Amino acid sequence: MIKVFQILEEEKQEAINLAEKKGANAMIEKFIKAGADTFMIMQATGLTKEKIEEIRNNMLTTK
Repeated sequence: MIKVFQILEEEKQEAINLAEKKGANAMIEKFIKAGADTFMIMQATGLTKEKIEEIRNNMLTTK
């Protein structure tokens, strides 16, 4: 029974992490749409240039 609770807790944490990631990506997309340059986004979010470019490229391919 304890194992079931451990699995449920792990799944809950995964869902929380996914939601946080989606929220962060949405914020970065807003920065990009507003015309913020990559360096400014890096300073505001702490993300790498590569991660920001990945999000930017995903925006171009999914919309």
